[in-house]
Amino acid sequence: MNSQLQLNKAAFYSEDRINGSKVSRDCFVTTDSMLQDKNGITTTPVLPKGSLIAYSEGDILVGNIRPYLKKIWYADRKGGCSPDVLVLKAKPGFDPKFLYYSLFRDDFFRHMMKGSKGTKMPRGDKSQIMRFHIPEIDFTDQQLIADALSSLDAKINLDKRINAELDEMAKTLY
Repeated sequence: MNSQLQLNKAAFYSEDRINGSKVSRDCFVTTDSMLQDKNGITTTPVLPKGSLIAYSEGDILVGNIRPYLKKIWYADRKGGCSPDVLVLKAKPGFDPKFLYYSLFRDDFFRHMMKGSKGTKMPRGDKSQIMRFHIPEIDFTDQQLIADALSSLDAKINLDKRINAELDEMAKTLY
């Protein structure tokens, strides 16, 4: 069994800010635009306003309201998000995609729920979240694991697109 380390040794919360007027709907992330069950994001109908938390490509965004909905996204662009979305950045020596896959697990969201406060709209405790344990693996192996999992994700996404196209074709034929 590999040794474990707390998330706070590998990542930190972004404190960077961006003006909402500089963020498009495609790059504005709210808990409403994050899809449940780890399915990424969708475009929000809301235009951002004011100062937002900035995120960059390679950051990990996690919905902090109702953690049981399992909202997580690996950013493939720059933008801004609402304060209810946590932005995690990898520290030097840690592969951000590996961190993403370390947090993509259901036990991460169970961990968030254990420290959440509130009943109707539980919110994760930021300090407690950072105590989540991830595997302690050297950087080269982190990259290999992340590459392998990314390849599998790409294949799954391709299969989903093919299935959606086949469904549309079937509806057109019948």
